[in-house]
Amino acid sequence: MEASRQLEPQLNLEDLRPRQPEKKRFSDRFMPRRNRHILFDPAKCTGCGTCEMICSTRNAAVVAPVLASIKVLTNERLGKSFAILCQHCRRPLCLEACPTRAIEKGDDGIVRINDLYCTDCGMCTMACPEAAPLRDPARQEIHKCDLCEGDPLCVKHCPGKALTFTRGKALRWIKAARWGVQALSFLFLVILVVGTFCYFRAGTVELACPTGTLQNIASSGTLILVGASSALALLILTVLFGRVFCGWLCPFGFVLDLVDKIVPKRLGWPAFLKSRMAKYGILGGAVGSSAVLGYQAFCTVCPIGTLCRSYGVQSVMQSAELAIVPALAATEIAERRSWCRYLCPVGATLGIASLLRLLKIVIGARKCKKFSCIQCAEVCPVGIINADELREGISPKVPMTECIMCLRCVDRCPYGAAKVRFRWQKSTPGEANA
Repeated sequence: MEASRQLEPQLNLEDLRPRQPEKKRFSDRFMPRRNRHILFDPAKCTGCGTCEMICSTRNAAVVAPVLASIKVLTNERLGKSFAILCQHCRRPLCLEACPTRAIEKGDDGIVRINDLYCTDCGMCTMACPEAAPLRDPARQEIHKCDLCEGDPLCVKHCPGKALTFTRGKALRWIKAARWGVQALSFLFLVILVVGTFCYFRAGTVELACPTGTLQNIASSGTLILVGASSALALLILTVLFGRVFCGWLCPFGFVLDLVDKIVPKRLGWPAFLKSRMAKYGILGGAVGSSAVLGYQAFCTVCPIGTLCRSYGVQSVMQSAELAIVPALAATEIAERRSWCRYLCPVGATLGIASLLRLLKIVIGARKCKKFSCIQCAEVCPVGIINADELREGISPKVPMTECIMCLRCVDRCPYGAAKVRFRWQKSTPGEANA
């Protein structure tokens, strides 16, 4: 008897209801599509509860807000209302948390609960940052927003137009523009232009690296007006727009962004090396060593300059020098843009110039989903947006000396909370006079 039991096949949940494989598209690695969801504007919400009544009528054919898949909370002291509803995340945490695989994500991007498999355990509610799956204790069931199968009634009937349905976008135009500019810049600086990044000429246009110019002045003891005036072009660009060179034009930054797309998992940057001031020390060391040695010391190992003079390498020494590029690009395994965060002296020079910048990035916590979204912090390649402050409803201060003006946060934010402003503008999105 015991032997026969041992021979019986042992079935588990994976056999009965296998997990849905995540559908990945190659294009999503570079241009991920936005998920369809409902945007809520607290500035327009009056707390009337129309959305709850419409939703409950659709769900249970009765006007009972407790049966609605959207929940409106009102702060009486501040007179502000806030809505809790499913955001139909690209990677839903509720789907992973469900022990019976009752939560499914369809090809249309809508996350649904299959009542046949749901046991009302509440694990999805605990896993969801929004607590969007709502439990009805009377019926002993979990219900959540399914976007009315693509035509949400709450959006149609909201009298204050506080709800907006976004059907997703195939491309984010800022992201597409940045990748295009980065590719063209790489083609121009590495292949088309003869010379190095330290100094090159394209027709009548002369450009020079400001860090290389500082080293040249230190090593020669003389100020070459042509080189200095050429270096001013990049500094003026930084004063006008911030560190756009780092985010849009740097050829090595383009390489790092490509490597970022294929790195499966981060190993973590050593804690004792996590100092953004280190790059300023490297800048000082590069200038000081150039003065002592009599030549531009850092330029021999600079990955930007190495890339710019890499086209058509003809000697063993040139090939060996080019090895510095993959060696430093490998730092991407530890942390995104770790070279830019902690080591790059060119970024340090531009960071000093950005103290005089005209533009800044501001993020208004009042306008964003402060306790669940934090998409701006997740996409920031240099990690300068404080997600904890956003969760607490505090508008984080973005240190513009570290910001590379890639505009990922502006492009990703679904609520319009991240904006580009002039530095003298005091208000943030969602505040008065913004």
